Amino acid sequence: MTEEKIKKGIYRVVYDSENRKWLIKKDGAQRIIDSKATKDEALNRVKSLSEKNDVGFIIHKKDGKFQKKR
Repeated sequence: MTEEKIKKGIYRVVYDSENRKWLIKKDGAQRIIDSKATKDEALNRVKSLSEKNDVGFIIHKKDGKFQKKR
């Protein structure tokens, strides 16, 4: 990941157990960008956002632990 991508921020895919949805958030932001019913839907959306905005992303497991960085 380039230094420029890091400056733009990073998207995160995290599970919201209370609402049973996968959330897409950007580090440092208060608002949720999007929410999806399945992890696959959230991954497709975050990949699209990542490519469009040239920003990396991090995926978390359902229990909140780190899974993958891109």
